[in-house]
Amino acid sequence: MPVWLRRTLIAAGLLLALLAAGAAWFVARFDANRYKGLLVERVQAQYGRTLAIDGPIGLALFPRLQLTLRDVKLSEPRRADDEFMALQEASLSVQLLPLLRQRLAVDRVGARGVRLVYSRDAQGRRNIDDLLAKPTETAPDAPSGRALGFDVRGIELADLQLSVRDVLAGIDGRVEVERLATGRLADGAESPVSLQARAQLTKPALDARLALDGLLKLDLPPGAPARIGLRELTLALRGAGFGVKELDARLTGALRLDGSALAAERLALTLSGERLGLALKDSRLALASLAHDPGKRTLKLEGLELQLAGRRGAEALAATLAWPRLDVSGDTLKGGALQGSASLKSSAQTLQLAFASQAPSGSFERIRVPGLKVQVSGSAGPRAVKGEVRSDLTLATAPFSAALDALALQLAFTDPALPPTALALKGSARASAAAANWAVEGTLNEQAFSSSGKADLDRPVPKVDAQARFAALDLTRFVKPAEAPAAQQGGAPAAAADAPLDLSGLKALDGSFTLRAGTLVYPPYRVADAALDATLAGGTLRVSQLAGRAWGGRFTAQASAQAAARPQEQRASVRLDASDVDIAALLKDVAKFEKLEGRGQVSADLRTQGASVGQFRKQLGGNAAIRLRDGAVRGINLAKTLRQWRSAVTLNKDAVQKSSAQEKTDFSEITATFQVADGVARNQDLSAKSPFLRVGGEGAIDIGQGRIDYLAKATVTATPEGQDGAELAGLKGVTVPVKLAGPFEAVDYRIQWGAVAGELLKKRAAEAIGGKTGAGLLEKLTGRAPAAASAPAGAASAPATNKKDSTKDRLKELFGR
Repeated sequence: MPVWLRRTLIAAGLLLALLAAGAAWFVARFDANRYKGLLVERVQAQYGRTLAIDGPIGLALFPRLQLTLRDVKLSEPRRADDEFMALQEASLSVQLLPLLRQRLAVDRVGARGVRLVYSRDAQGRRNIDDLLAKPTETAPDAPSGRALGFDVRGIELADLQLSVRDVLAGIDGRVEVERLATGRLADGAESPVSLQARAQLTKPALDARLALDGLLKLDLPPGAPARIGLRELTLALRGAGFGVKELDARLTGALRLDGSALAAERLALTLSGERLGLALKDSRLALASLAHDPGKRTLKLEGLELQLAGRRGAEALAATLAWPRLDVSGDTLKGGALQGSASLKSSAQTLQLAFASQAPSGSFERIRVPGLKVQVSGSAGPRAVKGEVRSDLTLATAPFSAALDALALQLAFTDPALPPTALALKGSARASAAAANWAVEGTLNEQAFSSSGKADLDRPVPKVDAQARFAALDLTRFVKPAEAPAAQQGGAPAAAADAPLDLSGLKALDGSFTLRAGTLVYPPYRVADAALDATLAGGTLRVSQLAGRAWGGRFTAQASAQAAARPQEQRASVRLDASDVDIAALLKDVAKFEKLEGRGQVSADLRTQGASVGQFRKQLGGNAAIRLRDGAVRGINLAKTLRQWRSAVTLNKDAVQKSSAQEKTDFSEITATFQVADGVARNQDLSAKSPFLRVGGEGAIDIGQGRIDYLAKATVTATPEGQDGAELAGLKGVTVPVKLAGPFEAVDYRIQWGAVAGELLKKRAAEAIGGKTGAGLLEKLTGRAPAAASAPAGAASAPATNKKDSTKDRLKELFGR
């Protein structure tokens, strides 16, 4: 070796030793904690945030760069007391020598106890905008070169929490990463990954846990999108949110994301959960393979199979779908026909669907499935339905939606107790994950109708806006005829069982509804020119207009019905204004009361609550009024009864008369108002007039029990000509009390003749005063002459007589009988 070379090597060695010694001394003497103040000041000056580093900073420079931080806090900009970020512990270790080969080799990334706050206001301002802003002074761009490679031996994160308050997106809550652990992460390497996380949001309501395990592979080709692959994937999601309760979803298989392209193999999803009363249990979706690349306009799937199983109350739901193959490339589409079935079964009813299609056609953007045919069959006891639906199905891929064109439906309903019913319609329908709409027209037993509407499905409770118009709608075919109550022993009708009333179905939908019908028949109601406008929101149905011609006149009404968590708190109300109606027909339909006739005006403002029809009747409250002309009270002919007054009065006792369907008392005018409370309508101002009578009265009508307790007071004001007139002339000006009592279907009329007798005695006494002396009047009323002062002493007295018989004789003599 030449001398000069040996000396050069010795000098170089001494220089390297000196540099190494200097670096060792620098590392040993370096203390990063001395620079805390400078770092705090820099953060305050540049971002207006307060940085607090309460724990020590650990820094090692050789043989690897290793940094550790503890107890670090960072405030929101210009709000020192509001926390933006807090860090309990974090560490990072980077090898230095691989950096010389443009490769980032990280031994370990770890963090624990991290809290972070993200917020965005209504104007779109974020609390991280200052951190993402481009610095005003930037260093010159580094020369381009080979991309920096990376190699991370492992990541270990625990107890990470992100609080989110996003006004624009409507999100408020927090997301926690309980644990994230990976193996070695490097370009082209496969590594195990495990994640446990939880989301707790108040807006939208969500509380769910996520668990993920699999083998992760990252491919980062220079100048191309990253490719991410997950093999042996197991993804589990449990919790509740977005209207779904008891969610339990599990996904297995292999996924690969290459930019916007998605590929999957042996994918299987099992799902359990409940939404809108429908509970799914272990439902399954399977795919042998899937390849979707929007950029290349390609879609390929193999072996799509769907199996649904669940319950809605007592009904069991099952559905299957199979699509063996679909291959779409641009405007070219090949594939196999789809087929499947669905059923809904319970102990009382069954509904089954079977569907199939022709081979699909179309393009990547619109997949057309022609000739879709659905066979329908079902039964509910003796009732049955059978029919067919045909349509062309079109599926749009971006965004996903489905359309039914050339829709044609034929259904036939049979019931041994009803005439057959046939429904036929044609039209179209559209649906996506967020919305649906339809427009159809058809016939219902040759009664023409049309309907259109839309539905907002992207809500916890779907919202439907629907309109329907019928030339005539007769619902008689869909309503079981009312059965007469069975008779009890002795012939009296048995009380009907109190039917429960469940309004919880009002919570299943929100929306607005419009119905127009030339004729609407719903036993026992028949309405012409029917118009109904209603809204449904939050379990409350409000009918803003219910109008039409019925009972020979016109009516308008407003109504409401409200569901409640407790059935006994369910509420309903109605306001009714009817003009020129037949009160007999109205009361028969509404209250099963058939004791009043006439035409005129009826108004009512009523409200109630309860868990059954009986409770609704018993808790009815409000007010009502009637004003009738040419009316009548059924069950008794009062004028005919009063003509028999002479014999009835002389008996000096009340007479009970059974209600008779052949008898009635006519009036030219009837008015009354009612105050209703606890199911009882009370009246105190009855006014009924006829040419010969005036009737007032007061009493109660118990709607809840179907009974009446009323005292009518009839006064003869004039008398007709002829013999009947002479008979009634004796009662002119006398008030006759008539007590009405009993159930609606068997009212008894009790004429209180004892009170009439007292009235007649007073009347005759007043007449007698004008033409007789006091002694003569006393003798006429009592049958005893006053004692004479000149009577001979010792004269025998008249024999004693029965007092009651004497009174009867005097009444007979007084009233001419």
